[in-house]
Amino acid sequence: MRPRPANEVAIYGIIRINEGNGRKTKKKALFSQKKSILMKKLIALNLVTLCSVFIFSCTKAPLSSKKDDPKEEIPKEEQNKPSLPDGPIVPDFTGKVEIKVVFNDKPSAVTTSFPKLKYNKSKAILMEFDDAALTVIKAYDKLSNTFYTDGCGNNKNYSLGLAVNGKNQYSDKEIGFYTNYAATYSQRLPLILKGMDIMNHSFYHEEKGNFNNGKDRDKNIKDLDAMILLNQGYKMNTLVVPTNLVGFHTSSSEFGYIGGASQGTFDKFEQIGKFTPKLKLSDIKPFQYLAIRRGFSDDWSEDGPHWELSNALFADNSFDFFEIGTHGLKDDDAIKNFNEWIDDIALKAKDDLIFCSLREFLEYTHIKDHVTKTQTFEGNTLTITLDYSTIPNKNISWYDLSLLVNSDKAISSVSVNNTDFSLTYNKDSKLINIAKRKIKW
Repeated sequence: MRPRPANEVAIYGIIRINEGNGRKTKKKALFSQKKSILMKKLIALNLVTLCSVFIFSCTKAPLSSKKDDPKEEIPKEEQNKPSLPDGPIVPDFTGKVEIKVVFNDKPSAVTTSFPKLKYNKSKAILMEFDDAALTVIKAYDKLSNTFYTDGCGNNKNYSLGLAVNGKNQYSDKEIGFYTNYAATYSQRLPLILKGMDIMNHSFYHEEKGNFNNGKDRDKNIKDLDAMILLNQGYKMNTLVVPTNLVGFHTSSSEFGYIGGASQGTFDKFEQIGKFTPKLKLSDIKPFQYLAIRRGFSDDWSEDGPHWELSNALFADNSFDFFEIGTHGLKDDDAIKNFNEWIDDIALKAKDDLIFCSLREFLEYTHIKDHVTKTQTFEGNTLTITLDYSTIPNKNISWYDLSLLVNSDKAISSVSVNNTDFSLTYNKDSKLINIAKRKIKW
C-alpha cells in the first residue's frame, strides 16, 4: 500500500472510517474531505489577496492628480479683504467755491456770517463707541432712523464716531478682521456712508500684553493710521486717548490730526472742559489741534451719565454741548435704554441740536475759522467766494459750511458754481448750506 500524505492521514483519523466498511466507502469519504479542504484553501487565498490589496491601498500614496488634493485651509483672517468705498480717490479740496444769492430787490445792506454750529443749531452732542464695539451696528439701527434737519427741510440722521484699535493685545489678530469680536471693516463701511467717523484709539490699546508697542506713541498712531488707510481707504483725523496714557495727544497733533478726546489726559494742551464735560462753544478759539474732556460710561440706565448730561443740556443754557464715550450696548436692556435715550434727545431738542462725531464737529469749526470769505454786490446779486486754500491741511472729510445772510430784502434764489458741493437754503431764515464729504483716500 502506498504511503498516505500527512493531511490525508489526519483527515482519515478524524473521520475514523473503519477498514471493515470497505474500500468504496473510504474512497468516497476521502474525496469529500479533499473537496472541503480545497474550498477552504481557495477562500483563505481570496481573503489574503483582498487584505493585501486593502493594506496596499491604505499605505501607498494616492495616485490622483494634484488638482484632486485637498486644499490647505486658510486661516479666517487671511480670507478677509479690505473693504473700501466705491469710486475713485478724489483729491483734497483746496479751491474756491462761489455762491450767488439773488434778491427780489436790491437790499440797502447785506452782511453774511458763519453760525457757530453747522445748520445754525444751538446745541450739540458728540459721541463715540470705543474699541471698535460690535454693538455700534445695533446703535446705528436707531441712529440712522433718527433725524434733525439742515435748517432747510432736509433730514440728517444722527451719527457718531467709532474709536478703533489695530490689533488685539493678546492674540495679535487684526481687529478689522476679527469677526464676532469687533466691528469689522466690511461692517464699518455701510456706517461710514451713514455719517460715522473712524477714530484713532492706538494700534495696541495698552503698553503691556503679549503684543505691544510699549510707550512708543508715534508708532501706535502712525501704524494704525496706515492700517485703516490700507484696509478701509479711510484717513483718520481725530483721537480717543486709550485708557489715560500720556503722550497720545502730542503725537496726534504732530501727526497732523485736528483734535482728540479723553476723560482726563491732555498732555500740554489746555483742554475744552477744565473739570467737566459740560462745554461751551464760546470756549473754542481758532485752533490747530483741540483737546476735549469727554464723559464716559457703559451705564445706560436713566440714572446714568448719558441721561444726566442730556437732561442738563436741555434744562437751561448753562452749557452748549458735551462729548461722551461708551464701550457699547452690552445686552438687550442697554439697547432698549439707548434707544429711549435717543428718542428723549430728539423730542427735547426740537430740531435745534446736531448729534455727530467729534470730527464732524471740529472740521466745521476749523473750516469756518480758517476759510477766506470775500463778497461782492452788484445790482440785486450777492456773490460770496470761499477760498479753502487758506485752511491748514487736516485731511478734511466734511467740507461743509453754513452761512447766514442778513439783508432787508427777500432771497429769490441761490446757486453754487461747484457741482461737487450740494446746496440747500431757506428763504425765510436766509440760511445757506454747502456740503461735500470725502470718505476715500
